[in-house]
Amino acid sequence: MLRPRTQTLSSLPVWRSAHPRLYMPTIRRAPSPCAIIISRLLTTSPRRFNEPPNAAQSKQPGQIPTSTAAIPREQAVASDGQATTNPQQQPKPPGRRRRGLLYAAFFLLIGTTLGSLFRITIAPPDLPEPGTPEDEHLLAVIRRKAAALPLVQRLEADPEWTSWDAYSGFEDSETSPASDAGVAPRRRRREARLTSDALAGSRGLAYQRVFRNDTTGECLSVVYFGSGTAGWPGIVHGGCLATVLDESLGRCAILRFPSRTGVTATLELTYKAPTRTEAFYVVRARPTSGEAASGNSDRKAWVEGSVETLDGQTCVLARALFVVPKGIKLAPLTGM
Repeated sequence: MLRPRTQTLSSLPVWRSAHPRLYMPTIRRAPSPCAIIISRLLTTSPRRFNEPPNAAQSKQPGQIPTSTAAIPREQAVASDGQATTNPQQQPKPPGRRRRGLLYAAFFLLIGTTLGSLFRITIAPPDLPEPGTPEDEHLLAVIRRKAAALPLVQRLEADPEWTSWDAYSGFEDSETSPASDAGVAPRRRRREARLTSDALAGSRGLAYQRVFRNDTTGECLSVVYFGSGTAGWPGIVHGGCLATVLDESLGRCAILRFPSRTGVTATLELTYKAPTRTEAFYVVRARPTSGEAASGNSDRKAWVEGSVETLDGQTCVLARALFVVPKGIKLAPLTGM
């Protein structure tokens, strides 16, 4: 009886390459302790602290053995069936669950905070009405902050500058009673003005302190713009800035006219930088010098001014012409 001819591995032909570098052994360096610690901290795979890596690999089901010995068919079928019916369940480490909860809480906190800030910026809460106790409290706080400004303290102590609150000279009582029954009396002079009525209170022009140099004729006003003066959230409306500059430059010109009255003929504005709400600003107004000043008279005056931050940054530049109209008798404006 003929037996099958077996051929061992040693008798198989071996192909050798002519290139000597293919047979050079590969040298692997052992990882440093720092690299091992960093890899363990950054890994996302489950860790096995109680078993060495070789033992963990040897217990994995369905792994192909590395030895050349034959495995009985019954044992292979039994091992495959056991691996299919009872797969090894690896519980999720508690460290990963705790880390996930911390990440979720952190990002939830960030999202809630940013959402609240965005909502307050786009839709701020209602501002207090002028004359309410809340408004009076805010006005008192703003006045205390203004009194502590170094610029205000320096100008108040300088004898060359005189100061007063804007529109403090306007009457608060009714100018004339009703002449006929059923006719409402005239409104108060202070309430009949835009800057002292519609823009009054902590939400508008909460603070306006005027300083004037009697020698040079320059006027300087420290103004607080409330949240109600905003056009875009947090930015003062350009029309509000134009109104304040018109009043400030007109004050400088009217105080130089003998008639103490006048109207605006020309107003030119150049916006340089955004003016933010809920902040103090300096409004400067001075008579023009040079060629433009040659046309000034008792009925005509060119005035230039600006809106600046307390640090001196220019936000708006302005130039205006004020005249005393002929043929129209205007009441003098005092206490403005």
